[in-house]
Amino acid sequence: MSLTVKDFEGVEALVTDPPYGISLDSHCKRGVKDRKSTYKIQGDNNQDAGNHVLELARKAGVQTIVLFASPQRPWPGKFRNWVVWDKGGGVGFGGDTKTCFRRTWELIQIENKNEIDGRPESVWRVTMNNAIFKLHPCAKPVELMEKLLISLNVKGVVFDPFMGSGSTGVACMKMGLPFKGCEMDKGYFETAKKRISEEYEKQNNQGRLF
Repeated sequence: MSLTVKDFEGVEALVTDPPYGISLDSHCKRGVKDRKSTYKIQGDNNQDAGNHVLELARKAGVQTIVLFASPQRPWPGKFRNWVVWDKGGGVGFGGDTKTCFRRTWELIQIENKNEIDGRPESVWRVTMNNAIFKLHPCAKPVELMEKLLISLNVKGVVFDPFMGSGSTGVACMKMGLPFKGCEMDKGYFETAKKRISEEYEKQNNQGRLF
């Protein structure tokens, strides 16, 4: 990860889904004889990449930090808000299928200096459509990313350094928010670029995307 504090200058919100450091590839295979994992999350053998961007964002004074996380290895620091994303029951994984419950939820850790409207509940049900996995094995629904940005009153630049298939960027285009993102995998970058560009054209926004 070659990002520096300068990359976070002018950023209001870091909204991202870093590698959790749980070796997802081997985790998915364990106890599942009839499933073969066809992907491996780069950098998921540790939390170095996620911790790096978290440290940079804090040093830069980013107002809002949103990190998806594994309950097995949450991100360090005093997060004031913890959201449980209920995927709707159709999607889940977790160890030996004969002895483990299906985990149909994910954890979202939030640091936020903006005021939020009312006092929202911290369990959100946003149903996951399995078709989104054709875009990326860890893709997030655009609806969920919109809900996060709206609930946290984000008005400025949003940065996603683990962009994947670009759901955060698409949500920003729908809301008219400035966005920048990074993605190591060229294939996923092209997918993200296409999705974000299409939404940009749809919303008829002005400005430069990439």
